[in-house]
Amino acid sequence: MKKLLLAITLFISLATSAQTFTRYYDHVILKDGITRTIDSLEQTSTTVVFSGNDKGDIIILTNTGLSLRAERYYKTGRIYDGTSKDGFKYRYIETRNESKQKVIMQLFDIGVFRVHTQKGTYEYQELAN
Repeated sequence: MKKLLLAITLFISLATSAQTFTRYYDHVILKDGITRTIDSLEQTSTTVVFSGNDKGDIIILTNTGLSLRAERYYKTGRIYDGTSKDGFKYRYIETRNESKQKVIMQLFDIGVFRVHTQKGTYEYQELAN
């Protein structure tokens, strides 16, 4: 319960910052990093808070229906602009998770958000409007 209250408090404090922005996603796909297989599209309830503070932390909040899970990622470099092979523009940032593992994140102009970990790539999408 304490973690839930901490996550909610953190979410509210970050969401009120003038530099902070939030994205909501209702679907996710996992591409396995070892087998290179792609799972089917699954429903999710995920909120990503991009902090505008000087640290540039990113928080991913996932509501499973039974609990709220918060994962914090710490910015370790500057934000880069890029363009995919398909011509889609994105912003790219290198982060570290709470276990100090390297995690690459991409936020596309078309709304797709990718999280590249050692386990694989999570692609978050907003399909419901």
